[in-house]
Amino acid sequence: MNDKIEHKGTITEITNNKIVVRIISSSMCSSCHARGVCGSLDSKEKNIEVKTTYNSRYRIGDEVTVCLEQKMGYKAVLIGFFLPFIVLFITAFLFNKFIFTTNEVLTALSSLLAVAIYYFIIYRLRNKIDKEFYFQIK
Repeated sequence: MNDKIEHKGTITEITNNKIVVRIISSSMCSSCHARGVCGSLDSKEKNIEVKTTYNSRYRIGDEVTVCLEQKMGYKAVLIGFFLPFIVLFITAFLFNKFIFTTNEVLTALSSLLAVAIYYFIIYRLRNKIDKEFYFQIK
């Protein structure tokens, strides 16, 4: 079992301590032979920052493979999707059960506000979180 997530990309920028790699992130549909007819093509261009001290090995335009440990990918999904869903669900349940028993609109707004506060906290902690997620060039 491969414990790394890998994407091929092209180096677009090199600075003293980082390399920016542009990758094309695509769904499984984009590799299908019928993608032109289907219309559900889903591919996006993304720039990945790789912190490295070995910049002299690489040149702009080089094709490289960027990897991330799979457990970091799971952690990103947990922080970005699963925990906000839990915050939304618990807030809706608690507000509906104990505070706004008859007003679903206030319950929904309170739940959305709780998720917004969650994402604001994540935004404020972005530098600390950024240190935990690191890409490597293979």
